[in-house]
Amino acid sequence: MQKSPNPRIATGVAGFAEHYEVFLVDQWGVLHDGQTPFPGAIDCLRRLQTLGKRVVILSNSGKRAADNAARLRTMDITEDCYTALVTSGEVVRAQLAARTAPFVPTLGRRCLLLSSDGTDKLVQGLDVEVVRTVAAADFILLAGVADEHAMTYYQPMLEYGSTHGLPLICANPDLMRFSPQGLTFSAGELARRYEQLGGTVHYVGKPHEAIYRYCGQVLGDFDPHHAVAIGDSVCHDVVGGAKAGLATALVTGGIHHADFADVIDDAQRLKRVSAIAREHGIRPDWVIPGFAW
Repeated sequence: MQKSPNPRIATGVAGFAEHYEVFLVDQWGVLHDGQTPFPGAIDCLRRLQTLGKRVVILSNSGKRAADNAARLRTMDITEDCYTALVTSGEVVRAQLAARTAPFVPTLGRRCLLLSSDGTDKLVQGLDVEVVRTVAAADFILLAGVADEHAMTYYQPMLEYGSTHGLPLICANPDLMRFSPQGLTFSAGELARRYEQLGGTVHYVGKPHEAIYRYCGQVLGDFDPHHAVAIGDSVCHDVVGGAKAGLATALVTGGIHHADFADVIDDAQRLKRVSAIAREHGIRPDWVIPGFAW
């Protein structure tokens, strides 16, 4: 559909569903909070499926797609609610397996894998040797951060790796994440600090191109003019979707919820959206309070 010069306010996905055939939907902050689905989210997914829409859950999770699907099932978000599930972790694994990304041939084999669950599942079966110390590594694969570790736990590894020229692959570019303690730093923040220390970082995930190309492969290609990216992060979901040529919808009840907590009408909501958009140099096409019909 024709773009509007200003974001359009809608009460839910029903306000724009007729205009699109493909929906790329973020996970955390949109479908659930990590433990519980948000009100109306499952119903909205099922309505889109009933209408024949193709729905891809597109997540900056450093875990594999199957692990994410298993977690979603515990929240009653089952596979019949969506067409496909794509994670940045799955894209990284595909790049390492096929050695297609330009940076992969230069990495070496010895990998320090930092993950949220402490497992090596992301690289199991690949030609990669997982090592336990940064001093033994050729490169760092940053797939996630563990709830029990503060920033100070990671700082020495970042300093050593950047000083010794180890490339770092960031498989989750999110700067913040939902945790049992509330909103806290995510892998993308560690990667940002690594760059500040002079280290080289290769980002995989929203807002970067490779994850959208992968979606095209999974879906068998799609017309970006008939697709919309829905998420709660301007700098990841909105920026990434717009760069990929898609329409975008910002969910204000997620990571930006504090910016909209005292909003009383649509005029004020648009003013807040415009302020956030100016900060990131991009604006969403649609604004909705949550992922509900």
